[in-house]
Amino acid sequence: MKKLKKIVEFGFYLFIFLLPWQTRLIWHDAFLNRFVWEYGRFSLYGTEILLWLILFLYAAWLWQDGRIRKINFTFWRSRLKDQAVLAYWLIIFFVLVSGATIFWSLNAELTYMRWFGLLEAVAMLSMVLVFSFDLNKVALSWVAAAVIQGGIAICQFFSQYVPANKWLGLALHDPLIGGSIILQSNNERWLRAYGSLPHPNILAGFMVVAFLFLVFLALRSDNKLHKVLILISSTLIVMGLFFTFSRSGWLAFIFSIVFLYIWVYKCQDKNLKTKFYPLAATTILVFVFLSVCFWEPVLTRIVGEQDLEVASIQLRWTFTQQAWLLITNHPLTGVGIGNYTLGIYQELNGSWPGYYYQPVHNIYLLVLAETGLFGAALFLSILFILIKNLIKKLGKIDNLILFLALLSILIISLFDHYFWTMSVGLIMFWLVIAYNLKAVKNN
Repeated sequence: MKKLKKIVEFGFYLFIFLLPWQTRLIWHDAFLNRFVWEYGRFSLYGTEILLWLILFLYAAWLWQDGRIRKINFTFWRSRLKDQAVLAYWLIIFFVLVSGATIFWSLNAELTYMRWFGLLEAVAMLSMVLVFSFDLNKVALSWVAAAVIQGGIAICQFFSQYVPANKWLGLALHDPLIGGSIILQSNNERWLRAYGSLPHPNILAGFMVVAFLFLVFLALRSDNKLHKVLILISSTLIVMGLFFTFSRSGWLAFIFSIVFLYIWVYKCQDKNLKTKFYPLAATTILVFVFLSVCFWEPVLTRIVGEQDLEVASIQLRWTFTQQAWLLITNHPLTGVGIGNYTLGIYQELNGSWPGYYYQPVHNIYLLVLAETGLFGAALFLSILFILIKNLIKKLGKIDNLILFLALLSILIISLFDHYFWTMSVGLIMFWLVIAYNLKAVKNN
């Protein structure tokens, strides 16, 4: 049993380390108006296979340990006054409600595939709650992955090119080729850094959480070599985040830095101040230095007056208007998870090329549009319970970091959809939820 436990533990850390790599098999392609429709594709990611293998071994460990036979519904019901237990059951109900949308969704196959992704993410959450994964090792795995992503992002930005590699899950990106995510300043076109992820914004979200985990490791380490490695890692992570030019990622990052500074400043522990201030200073200097060196694209992203930026903002506003119309058409039931873009195509605008159909860049509106009022109420209730209970427990550094990781994701979710629509985003979201739920449970 100990050997099986070690395999599950090592496999999970490996899974987190490999999470940014998007190698996948597209086993059913989809098109709208003769153009590729990404949100209609059915894919199987290499990391999904690894996750299900881990979950299978975890179930075997549960059986050997006798825990499955101890499960008793009456026992769980009696503990509903425990906020962590209540939040967990709300998550289960949310998964069930999301799955139930298959009965009235516009396309049942799309709903099934997206629900299956949600199911595997919540199965992972359940495993994290029961299994004793070391948060230090989880943080280390995430940071190690982010350091590699930072190095890749830096190379991508300075070469202004991302080569295609199907085995690594990389698509070709070039600032001169349509479809690549760029920003246009007055004088140049700049390719934003992707890392190995499908979009620069997703890389930014991954890097923000990685930075918070790096702070967690830094504040718990007294080793001089570790301090040097932490500063090097911080530089690579911050540079990688910077070159995504993701406004939502930058906003969450700045919010986290300010919150951490205020918390450490008010803290009575001088040792924490000694550890945090050099890291914060290095981080701020790197970000400011890059902002000065690349002031033109930074100004373009902040001001948003260049043609491409204006068009992007207008398109997002159009997506928001479409979301409200779709919500108005299906207020109680939603269109079914995974069916948002199909709903836009069938009910609101059937003339766009397939790549134009995107989910609304706001996860809260998206959940409401796909699962209806009841699903959205469950979703928001889960977040409310977590935030309410964690605010009372911010005296511990691990609780603080997990809380900031959750808030960063929720901030980014106001401006993007990948924490709901993409496999990697779902895993990131529910993994952070899992550890925040565990923090509520253990305190």
